[in-house]
Amino acid sequence: MNTIDDAIKAVISKNHLKIKNWFEDYPWLTGYLGNPEAAIWFIGENPSMRGVKNINKRTYNKTENLQWNSHDGDKLLRESITKAGLKQGDPSLNEGWNCYITNVVKAPEIVKQRNEKKRNAAYWKEQAAIWLPILQLQIDLHNPKVLVALGGQSMKILEYMKTIGLRTPTIEIIPHYSYIMMRPEVGTSRGPRHHDRIKEFIQSIVNIAHKYKA
Repeated sequence: MNTIDDAIKAVISKNHLKIKNWFEDYPWLTGYLGNPEAAIWFIGENPSMRGVKNINKRTYNKTENLQWNSHDGDKLLRESITKAGLKQGDPSLNEGWNCYITNVVKAPEIVKQRNEKKRNAAYWKEQAAIWLPILQLQIDLHNPKVLVALGGQSMKILEYMKTIGLRTPTIEIIPHYSYIMMRPEVGTSRGPRHHDRIKEFIQSIVNIAHKYKA
């Protein structure tokens, strides 16, 4: 057990009426993956409970590497990170990390249910306040150069966290990998998995790697 795991479990215990202890069923779901000493961190919103359940059912060897490793969007993220030099070796394996991935909100939820709850901004703002100390602890322990928000939702929560005290390095934003692979692009005729959208996503990570000299 490490400092971050202990801190996450303390938050769960303190908020046990609001947050189910997912570690009882999914001990591999740490909410982070990769090398925390790396300059570049990718920041997602929160784990998808449906995805967590699906990959947990079909996988025998349950390790933290199940995270960001279950669907085509995850594959795009890992392959893009690898092409940018932020990971060496097989993109699907838990090795060769030159970056770190974590979430602003650590607790898993069913995406559809979460989206309904988030219509009331008080819901996600309360979550931001609950999980801010964990992200701050991660940052303070490892001092990254940049946080790269994966999509507008994680960016919105990061920006709100800043207004209530989060001390961060530079924040950048790129599209969410699931948006590229699973949803049509707003305002254009480009659908899911469009070749140019995939190419642009890969390039966005390459640009981040070059900018922060990873």
